[in-house]
Amino acid sequence: MSRKQVRTKRREKPRVVRGEPVIRKVLAATLAEIASAGYHGLRIEEVATRAGVNKTTVYRRWATKQKLVRDALLSITTDNFVAPDTGSLRGDLLKLARRLAALAAEPQLQGVFRMLFAEGGDPELVEIAGTLRQAIELVPREVFAAAKARGEIGPSVDTALLFQVLDATLKWWLLLEGKVVDDAKMTRLIDLLLDGALSDVSPKPGASKKRRRASARQS
Repeated sequence: MSRKQVRTKRREKPRVVRGEPVIRKVLAATLAEIASAGYHGLRIEEVATRAGVNKTTVYRRWATKQKLVRDALLSITTDNFVAPDTGSLRGDLLKLARRLAALAAEPQLQGVFRMLFAEGGDPELVEIAGTLRQAIELVPREVFAAAKARGEIGPSVDTALLFQVLDATLKWWLLLEGKVVDDAKMTRLIDLLLDGALSDVSPKPGASKKRRRASARQS
């Protein structure tokens, strides 16, 4: 083989792909390791082995374990949290609650949530949890902004508190009690919250029933 042929063969050698597919594999492997080993037990070498890549590939993009775990947890929100648009606040909250319940029911994510509860006092995890909370809160913020634009909710309502109560109740049922929440119970919870949240809005007679019937059809 001539030198020219050797050079040509070298140029034709396929490049190693280090793009989005590899990133997703590493983040998925990180979530699996968190679920099984927790934050302090997680090892980059184990993540790399599970993802089928070299550990240098992981370190090249994530210099520390904290950054890797943060991006892995944020990938959950990116893939699963999009503001619903059912046309009503009740319908949007019900759809959002169903999505939260479905995520919390996944065995791997249950391990992740347990890790955040068990090791939540760690300064690194506190910072990660703060970043995760900010990302998650973007979705209900959009939902409530749309509700205010439709005139469904008054300006005095503490929407952040409203979502926190919904989120905390779902976590209590799903993670602490380990119960499967049926749709009827979830609907009663949202109706209870909205009875208080919408109390400062003065709808026309019969508007509340019409709104609920419309929301039921959308849900």
